[in-house]
Amino acid sequence: MQPRINVALKAARAAADFIIHAQEKLLFDKEQGSNATEVYSNVCTGAEKTIIHHLAKAYPEDTISTRLQGTVQEGKEGEWVIDAIQGQHLFTRSLSGFAMTVSYLVAGKVEHALLINPSTRDEFYASKGRGAYLNNSRMRTGVSRSLENTTLGTQFPSTETTIAFAAGQFKVLEEMAGKGARVVMQDCPALMLANVAAGRLDAAWGLDLRDWEVQAPLFIAKEAGCLFAGFDGSPSYESGHVLCANPRLFKYLLPTLNKQLGS
Repeated sequence: MQPRINVALKAARAAADFIIHAQEKLLFDKEQGSNATEVYSNVCTGAEKTIIHHLAKAYPEDTISTRLQGTVQEGKEGEWVIDAIQGQHLFTRSLSGFAMTVSYLVAGKVEHALLINPSTRDEFYASKGRGAYLNNSRMRTGVSRSLENTTLGTQFPSTETTIAFAAGQFKVLEEMAGKGARVVMQDCPALMLANVAAGRLDAAWGLDLRDWEVQAPLFIAKEAGCLFAGFDGSPSYESGHVLCANPRLFKYLLPTLNKQLGS
C-alpha cells in the first residue's frame, strides 16, 4: 500500500466513525428541532476537519481542499480533494449507501484515490499503475459478455436538471430489461461507480454528475479495468453524463445511451 493511501485511509476511517455516530443521533436531533440540511452540513464539516487534521499533519506541503470549505491549506506539492458525505438524502434519512471520497492530484491528475462506505466499512482504493483494491484484496471489474443476467446501476431522474432526461432514461431501462438485464437505482453516484470497479455491478451510467462526484471512483474503476466515457464516446466526464462498464459491455451500452440520453 502506498504511503499516501495509508495515511488517507486512517484519516477516512476516523471520519467514518464520526459520521456514523452522528447519523445514530439524527432522530434525536430532528426531535429537538434541528434542520436535516443543517445537521448534514455540520456533520460534513466535522468529518472534513477530521480528515484535514490527519492529512495536514502528515503532508504539510500539500494543498487540501474540501467540497464544503474549499481550499483550507495551500501547498506547493500535490492537492488533496475531500468529499466527506456523498448521498445527502441517504444520510439524513438514516439510510446506508452514502460514501466518502478522498483524491490526491498532481498537476491536476489523480494519482491516488479512495472511497469508503461508512455504513458497511467497505474500502475501495487505488494508486496510479498499481491496480485497485477492495478491503485489501485486489479487485477487477466483471467479465459479462452480454446484457443477459447482468446487474446495472443508474440514477432515478428526480432532480431539477435530470428530470429532463426522464423519458429517455425510461426508454433505456425498457431496452435493458428486454435484453435480460436487471437495473438498480442508486442514490450515490460515487458508490455506484465503485461497485462497477468491484464487479458487483456490471455497468452503470449517471446523469448531470459533478467532478467531485466521479473523480475518485472513476480513477478506481479505471485501475480495476473498467472503461468510461461520456455518452458521445468522449473519454471524459465534462458533459456530466458518464458510462462506466467492463470492456465487453461498454460497446453494447454506449450506442443506446447516446441515442436516448445524448445531448
